[in-house]
Amino acid sequence: MVGTTGAQIGLLAFAVAVVAGLLAGNSATVILLRAIVALLVGAGVGQAAAWTAKTVLRDYLQRRKLLIDQEHKAAVQAILTPGDVSDEVEEHETGAQDEGAVA
Repeated sequence: MVGTTGAQIGLLAFAVAVVAGLLAGNSATVILLRAIVALLVGAGVGQAAAWTAKTVLRDYLQRRKLLIDQEHKAAVQAILTPGDVSDEVEEHETGAQDEGAVA
């Protein structure tokens, strides 16, 4: 991704430099020299931008995945441990029956 993005932006910069040079009426040597410089600079900037985007996106997705995994773990634990809740309900019901028998 990083290499292809850099190449695409570099080629775009090359094309823009060639068109701008032709419209300005520059000589072929000047146009090509400036276009090659634009290609190299564009490729470097494109790779830097792509690397930054890749890093930001990867970090965001890792954080999002961690949150999803934590929610999933909590849901699975809630499903697998219903006995804890039913034990509390049984204790509460048993306590209420004992109080009714005493009264």
